[in-house]
Amino acid sequence: MVKRALSLRGKYEICLERQKQINAGKKMRLEEFRLLLPDRSGKGISKSTLSDILAMLDEVLKNPPVDGAHKKKKRALVYPVFEALLAEWIERAHAVRVPTNDAIIQTQAHLLIEELQGGRIL
Repeated sequence: MVKRALSLRGKYEICLERQKQINAGKKMRLEEFRLLLPDRSGKGISKSTLSDILAMLDEVLKNPPVDGAHKKKKRALVYPVFEALLAEWIERAHAVRVPTNDAIIQTQAHLLIEELQGGRIL
């Protein structure tokens, strides 16, 4: 069986659903709740995974994923302005179907760094 990590968006949606149930006064047992969240095999996600996600319920709901829904972990950004600009450029390129590869992204990254250093942001 191949394990698949849940994205931040997936974890957020699980926590949101659990919070809705709590607010409605219908808190289900984990065994029942996990069946509402089928995985590829059609079974619910494992109770241990669900328990780990729900243990961070408040933190996850306070910090919803704004970008990069495909990301698996939330890490501190080393260069937040640069990384945000590069991520935005990549998303726009994908939106207009511009082909991208590592070399193109590296070139764009170098251009961004030059612009940011010119304005002394980095």
